[in-house]
Amino acid sequence: MDNNTIMLIIGFVGSMIPIVTVIVKLNSTITKLNVTMQVLNKQMENSQKDRTEIHSQLNNHETRISILENERK
Repeated sequence: MDNNTIMLIIGFVGSMIPIVTVIVKLNSTITKLNVTMQVLNKQMENSQKDRTEIHSQLNNHETRISILENERK
């Protein structure tokens, strides 16, 4: 191998290091984002269940109040 070939290989490897670094960081960021999205989806599902329960309790409360008001009349 002559010096030109060695310099070409070193230059190629040297130019690939920043590209690979960016790809690894991007992959890591996308993975974290996916995990965060899964957690948020789960929390939103739980929140929706809580909201449904609260609305049903409020509806029951209004029904009880209406019955009591009708009894007083």
